Amino acid sequence: MKQVLVSRLRLLVVSVCSLFIMVLFTACSGTLVGTTGPNGSTQVTGSVVSVNPQTHSVVLNVSGQQVTVSGLTDAQVQALQTQVGKQYTIQATQAGTSTYSINTGTDPHEDDNGTPGITTQNTPGTNEPGSIEYIGSVQRSGNGSITVRMPDGQALQMNIVNGQSDLGDLNGVLPGVGQLVQVQAVANPDGSFMLSKLDMPKADDVQQQNVITYQGVTTSVVGADNKLNFKVGNKGFSYQIDAGADLKNFANAQSIGNNVAVKVEVVFNGSTGSIMSVDSAND
Repeated sequence: MKQVLVSRLRLLVVSVCSLFIMVLFTACSGTLVGTTGPNGSTQVTGSVVSVNPQTHSVVLNVSGQQVTVSGLTDAQVQALQTQVGKQYTIQATQAGTSTYSINTGTDPHEDDNGTPGITTQNTPGTNEPGSIEYIGSVQRSGNGSITVRMPDGQALQMNIVNGQSDLGDLNGVLPGVGQLVQVQAVANPDGSFMLSKLDMPKADDVQQQNVITYQGVTTSVVGADNKLNFKVGNKGFSYQIDAGADLKNFANAQSIGNNVAVKVEVVFNGSTGSIMSVDSAND
């Protein structure tokens, strides 16, 4: 009888210890990998372990855990290949337990003074009001939608709504694939985009093919790195504010706070964008 009690006591102790270890492991893991939804944007900070040009991805060491960020452009892959061992911060969206996809229009930036980890930059699933205006070539059109290539190489799909989508100079006829057009896309409450206005670009406008004008909402304060993080619809963006940028009603870059409606003009060199001007979208 005594041996049975001792055996049961040992089994109980082992079970409790195992449960404690599992809880501890889960808690520690939770500090490294966020649980954001499909529209949640996160900030991944860690040292570069390796870069894979074939998969356009980088592996970061985040406090001892390896995290893979994919979706890099050729230029970003090339730049990171010489940065092994250095610490970088990447704006990304969670794709799996330890995998992320870099946010459209953002670039990895060296962050030697940053704290390694994965932090949420905006509320998961939150869609912000705003618009995106640019000149680009048509990728697809028809069946109630149009997709137009953006200056950074990405493509934006917009729904066409009768009575709300102004086709301007085209007199109700959708443009063909490859045709250059000027569009304004407005964010819907569900995070998707509606075509608000479509026109043929004028001769003077064509020179602005490398510029995008955003109206959106900031998702963090601007820090010492001069990065402006904001969101339009379900898309998160992060661009460097140039030293000579026109900040309009803002005293300086660091005076731009979180959850502020802004109008941002970004000029692109390939897939890399930098901010020319920032203004309050309410003015």
